Amino acid sequence: MMNWMMAATLVGCLFVWTSCSNDDDAVTPQPRPETEFAALLKTLDWGNDTCFVYGHKTPDVDAVASALTYARLMQLMGYNCKAKVSSAINRETDYIASVFGFALPELKSSVEPQTRLILTDHSEYAQCVDGAREAVVLQKIDHHIEGDIADSGVAFVRREMIGATTTIIYEMFKEQGVAIDDETARVMLAGIISDTRNLSKSATCAIDTLALTALAAQLNISADSIARLNRGMVEAASDYTGMTDADIFLSDYKEYDISGRSIGIGCLLSKQAETENFINRMLAVMPELAEQRGRQIMLCMIDEQIENTGDDRDVNPYLSGDMYIVYYGEEAKALVEAILGPSLREGVGYTSQGMSRKKLVSLITDLLNQ
Repeated sequence: MMNWMMAATLVGCLFVWTSCSNDDDAVTPQPRPETEFAALLKTLDWGNDTCFVYGHKTPDVDAVASALTYARLMQLMGYNCKAKVSSAINRETDYIASVFGFALPELKSSVEPQTRLILTDHSEYAQCVDGAREAVVLQKIDHHIEGDIADSGVAFVRREMIGATTTIIYEMFKEQGVAIDDETARVMLAGIISDTRNLSKSATCAIDTLALTALAAQLNISADSIARLNRGMVEAASDYTGMTDADIFLSDYKEYDISGRSIGIGCLLSKQAETENFINRMLAVMPELAEQRGRQIMLCMIDEQIENTGDDRDVNPYLSGDMYIVYYGEEAKALVEAILGPSLREGVGYTSQGMSRKKLVSLITDLLNQ
């Protein structure tokens, strides 16, 4: 059986890429007429050292892609910025970086007090690099609701409730008249494909479609090739080979502090035939993880994948099926049932409609703020 790493090699053969360097020191700022945003950047307290650009902890493709591409934009506009990750990347990110040949950010798990930061794809201290509370957050670029890093305390915030944070950065390149080189275009394309699941997720907006289409055209990548890339990314995201149940739960996991409650939410994929066993395994491991991570409420969103028997199964082997929300902790049952209705059984909620983590967090926030 061909695994996703072998698939990465085969898919990579469909494209001719040069290896993309993550050497930020060689970037030469692009001259251009000054915009209002460029003038605002000059007023920020950049300090004397490098400003680090971070996506959220347990970084997915959009978190990594948005950090890389926003650091690139800042470099091209004349600022000393470098993308970093605060924890290990997931298998989907490793897959698409291998296919597209771009270098991943270096791991830097904590920062010193007064370090200058730019945050992408998150707005919660629980999801930040360690030390962020004592750092200086200069900017936030995000597509989620405002978290406990208040917008009012940050000099520049760009928030759009769209499919991918990387799409916002695509917009900003265009608005500032900064050319998107092919290396940056590949990273952007990866982020948008992943976070919109090739434009199929409910949060996808017209600007996501426009950005993906334009980037694919620039790179001369066909729609069929995009679908194959998406397939490879899904396969990599759902490959839990060799992982413990705790590792699986934490492979796509975010933490939130909402109205005095500490909440952890994992998002996982499960083949239809394996779903019941998968639910039971996550139920068994969640109490231990809740204690380890100091979370009062633990939720696990399990998106069931149904084998596609249609004509397009070669490029789209699985269809989204039902979604299960496995829960643990005080108030967890009440929250899940307020959103989904009565549980299927103790610890397991269900919806046939599907739901993004972003939407779930918004609903939980509304309920807890009542």
